[in-house]
Amino acid sequence: MSAAFDTINRSQILDILKTIIKEDELRIVRFLLSNTEMNTKINGSLKAMPFMSNVSTSQGDSLSPVLFTIYLENALREIRTTLPEPISSYGGEILSKIAYADDVDFIGHEYANIAKIQETLEKYQLKVNTDKTEFTLLSKSEEDWKKVKKVGSLIDDNEDTERRKQLSSTALSRLNYLWLKDNKIKTATKIHLYKSLVKSILLYNCGTWALTHTEEEKLNAFHRKQLKKILNIKFPVKITNKSLYKKCQEKPLSLQILESRWKLCGHILRRHRDIPANKETHAYFIQCGKNHRRRPRTTLPTVLNRDLALIDHEIRLHSSDELDKITALAQDRRQWHEMTVKIERAAEASQTENWDAPLH
Repeated sequence: MSAAFDTINRSQILDILKTIIKEDELRIVRFLLSNTEMNTKINGSLKAMPFMSNVSTSQGDSLSPVLFTIYLENALREIRTTLPEPISSYGGEILSKIAYADDVDFIGHEYANIAKIQETLEKYQLKVNTDKTEFTLLSKSEEDWKKVKKVGSLIDDNEDTERRKQLSSTALSRLNYLWLKDNKIKTATKIHLYKSLVKSILLYNCGTWALTHTEEEKLNAFHRKQLKKILNIKFPVKITNKSLYKKCQEKPLSLQILESRWKLCGHILRRHRDIPANKETHAYFIQCGKNHRRRPRTTLPTVLNRDLALIDHEIRLHSSDELDKITALAQDRRQWHEMTVKIERAAEASQTENWDAPLH
């Protein structure tokens, strides 16, 4: 949207709220939105004559994003009635709309008619930012979609991990003056800063990644390279992987990604069946077992099955029935946590065999 908060019609948002909240709560919101006084700052100084505003909600106010979300959702529900529900090739319905704040994706077998959508949004004084509107084609024959960014992450896992490496390398380089001060900053402080300012960038949204063993090993090697830089260990000095992890109080990134993956999986399966992530998870298993041309892509269910194989778990994610079983298991947080810990320990045991290898 373009200047979304600035275009909210206060009378309309109050009419919408009448059907959602109680009269006392509505009165409080009406009071907060009325008699709003604004001022302008020119060359660093405020103008002497403030003015009253009867539109928009104040940016920075904690209530504004909540009101905007309700306002936009009401508009999107009206749009939804005009859009046909797209049917996937395997016979199930797929989502026609995904919204996050003022970023909205319309999904279908044809590109959405933005002009028609704009007609509905204009009733709410909302305007589409055409310069930021993107059209993405998801196709096996086209690969441009791999570099499309959604909520800070690229759609393709390989592209996203490479981008995360670049961003974290840049963050690490900006702090070179910290890593090179051996005598002035303690190692524990350096590691704390690394986890907060660098590793958090590298592992952003890592719970959604579906990586092969080879890709995970590349990430582990990249992580160790960063740890060596923090400790200022350079050639020809050698250190084993085990010693490096112990000195930095770290563990392979693949284990941390595994933990995030299962936390995210449990969180989604405990949520309502109608949320987008749950809908798409169940829709995925409708097409399981079908033959596809070319080598099948590594998907999250594939990786989750690989994790389950580490502990010889009786459940495997190959059908919707098995998904229902693991969904029932996820409702018990204690059992889910115990299973996750068991998988982590099994994965760690399988990796420690190579920890004593010298790292040059």
